Amino acid sequence: MAVIHPEDRAVGYAPAERSTEHKLHPAIGLAVGFGFIIGVATLVHVVFNSLV
Repeated sequence: MAVIHPEDRAVGYAPAERSTEHKLHPAIGLAVGFGFIIGVATLVHVVFNSLV
């Protein structure tokens, strides 16, 4: 893990209210990420198969 030097730490920092309201479940992020990867791979597959 990264170590944050004590002089670089944000002391007394209060995160914005909007960022703490709705936290997404990690599974949603994984689904979106993998969906994007699969979508791009499918697009590349279709384009290259149509050229060959």
